[in-house]
Parts: sequence; structure tokens; C-alpha cells
Amino acid sequence: MDDKIISHQRFLGKMKRDMETDHQNGDHEAFVAKFRRYDELGEPPIEVVEQFYRALSAIGKHDEIIDYALLQMNAGRGHYDVHMRHLLEGLLSQERYFEVVEFSDHLMKEEIPHEFRIEVAALRHRAKKAIDEKKAAIIPEAPEVDRHDYRDMQPYERMDFLKGIIEEADDRYQKLIREAAAGEKNHELLTFMLLYLRTIGDGEVLTIRKMGEQLDVIPRELPDLEASGGFRLVSGRVMDEVEDRMPQFAESAAAMLMSHMLYCYPVEPPFGADVLVDAYLEEILGMVNIEYEHAADAEAVSWIRSLEQTIAGG
Repeated sequence: MDDKIISHQRFLGKMKRDMETDHQNGDHEAFVAKFRRYDELGEPPIEVVEQFYRALSAIGKHDEIIDYALLQMNAGRGHYDVHMRHLLEGLLSQERYFEVVEFSDHLMKEEIPHEFRIEVAALRHRAKKAIDEKKAAIIPEAPEVDRHDYRDMQPYERMDFLKGIIEEADDRYQKLIREAAAGEKNHELLTFMLLYLRTIGDGEVLTIRKMGEQLDVIPRELPDLEASGGFRLVSGRVMDEVEDRMPQFAESAAAMLMSHMLYCYPVEPPFGADVLVDAYLEEILGMVNIEYEHAADAEAVSWIRSLEQTIAGG
């Protein structure tokens, strides 16, 4: 019996070495064929599973990626985040964007690691962008909408509507959006309302509530979103560090910073740029177990985490 176990282990070891050779040579078909056999005989290490997913993607077998990921998660074999990430990427490759959004929205309501949360948010952003682009190609101009239509819309429908009238600089909805903005509690929607009013040159004072403050703003005098004071300085410096230290994480970090900018605009962060740069870098690097060499301000880190939790909770 011991001889059989040793022989089996040697056989699996040889298969694993052969798969590594296929992986290094870019022979995806051969790798996939060997992996299927290996998977029948033993449980592959997670790093080999990830190579399997990438090989399947390279040869266009996205259905198998989705089926295998679902099987692993349903069997409770661990590494849920790895399998779910590849499941979402497989769905994206098949242009199943609404399913990506649905899965992502469900995940964002769960207690999941920060790094995984940022990856999910980035994948959701890609799916939502693709949906918006398809809609724009089908519907070239915004439909006529009155206050009753607007009130009956779901938040994502309002967001799509606002993006459309911003792009068209359609001033027909100035009165409607001013009235809605005065009582809007959804911070992201309120940001797009202000950007719309800025785009059409609204010069009247508008009173809004955001980040616990009552603000009197003149929309046409507001800054461009990405040129907004503190966040612009912070975002640029943080992204320079992230791209230098871990470029593979840059897309996720950029998505996080943009979501914070959208949530807060036009309110400036309650900390200086230097303090916030250190706090963001400590938080972002910590998500991938990299220790940041500078001591960040604890209140600033807490503010960032609170912002993340609020945005994730909708």
C-alpha cells in the first residue's frame, strides 16, 4: 500500500512538472489537457488552478472557466475569492455584463477582504461601463423625462439618465435636476446632478446637503470632478506610488480613489494632502500585505475605511 501511495505521489509530481513546462512554453492546450487528468487524481494547488484559468482564457474556453469556478465554490474547497474573481472575468469575456453586476452587488453586501472588495468593484466598473456603452450605441439621445418619470426611476436608471444629459449638455432638465438635487441623499447621484448643472452653466445658488454639511453652491463655479482640489493632489501621488510598487493593482486602486471622489464632491477631505497620501498608501498597501514605511494618521485611515464601508453599503 505504501508503495502505491509513493508511486501515485511521484506520478502527480511528474504531471505537475510537465504542466509547469507547458505553462512556461505557452502551450495552453497541453496544459489544460494535463490539468484535467491531474484534477481527477488529486487536488491541484491553488497556484496551478490559477494557471489553469489563465490557460482556458487564452484558448477562449470561458464556459469551462465559469463551470469549474462554480463547481469549486459549491464544493467548498476554499480560495473563494480566487474562483469568484475568475468567474466574474469569465462572464465579462462572454459579455454577460448584467450577471457581473448582479454577482458584484451581492458580494459587496458581504463581509469580504478589502483587497477582494476592490477587485470586485473594479470588475463591476468594467461591466457597468460596457453596459453604458452598449446603451449609448442603441439610444443616441436622452428621452423626454418629466418629474414623475424621474421619481419612478431606480437609482441606476437615474445615474444613466444623468450621464446621458451631461454628455449631451441638454439644458431641458435644468429645473427638474435643481429641484431633485435639493433633497437628494444619494451622494453619487448628487455628484452627477451637480456635474450636469455645471455642464449647462447653471449660475444660480443651490442649497444641498452632503457629507453632513449644508452647502450653498453655484454649479457653474464648481471645479471639474478630476480637478477637484485635495483629491486631485492625493490621487496623483497615491497612484504614482501604487504603479511603482505594484502596477498589477493600479486599476483597483484607481477605482477606489474615483469612488471616493464621486462620493465626496464637491466637499474637500477633512485632512491635508500629505496626511491623506500616507493614509491611502497604508490602507491600499496593507490590502496586499505590504507594510508602508511611514506611520499614517489613525484618524485619516479610519475616515478612509468609513468611506469604503458607507459606499459598499449603498
